[in-house]
Amino acid sequence: MIDRGKIQVFPTATALYHGAAAYWVRIAQVAIEEAGAFHVALAGGNTPKGLYQLLAKEPYKSQVDWSRVYVYFGDERYVPKDHPDSNYRMARETLLDAVAIPPKQILRVRTELPDPQSTAADYAQVLQSHLPAGRNFDLILLGVGTDGHTASLFPETSILTVRDRLVAAVYVEKLGGWRISMTYPAIERAQRLLFLVTGVNKAPVVSRLLTETKSNGFPVQRLRAQGEVHWYLDGDAAREWEMSK
Repeated sequence: MIDRGKIQVFPTATALYHGAAAYWVRIAQVAIEEAGAFHVALAGGNTPKGLYQLLAKEPYKSQVDWSRVYVYFGDERYVPKDHPDSNYRMARETLLDAVAIPPKQILRVRTELPDPQSTAADYAQVLQSHLPAGRNFDLILLGVGTDGHTASLFPETSILTVRDRLVAAVYVEKLGGWRISMTYPAIERAQRLLFLVTGVNKAPVVSRLLTETKSNGFPVQRLRAQGEVHWYLDGDAAREWEMSK
């Protein structure tokens, strides 16, 4: 059951993005003050674009010491880095090109490697060598699909049972393509998870996630997070849940 005390509903997607940007800035400042760096994993897809665009502009941009930010990716499509479907490309165009993060601190998934499996193994090594021991991610951004997936942890795929690796390759049959994704163990150890969910098409899955006391098989319900988990919903995504209360 999701902690309702960690759920915030915003009237619009724009309001949600501003709330998420303020949260990002606050957590980045705390991490940099306490440990000298902010380690964050980005989400792909359409929902986080609005957040990234805000962070690239004032008043948020100047509130973060971007030279101390380390950027990772929760998942990636197995496509070239300049492909329209690339999560890295989306993040670069909306945020990374606009802020002063040292290139060596933008830790993308190297999809130019020969196959998905070697790409996943390579990115697992990246996580192991760059994340601070005992601290792990300060923040991982996540979304939820209409089928209850998060990152590339899709229903009825082999990655759902992977517990011995931080990153795995998974073929998603219904999408006809390979994904590289952090596994449950990598996500669960983060200090904070922030789910961003917008749109009326997400209302049915949100309602079920927030009201059902037993797992119904949605991949996101299998997460056993060790840190804080926050849910930011816009009014459309929260509609059915709020009507059921």
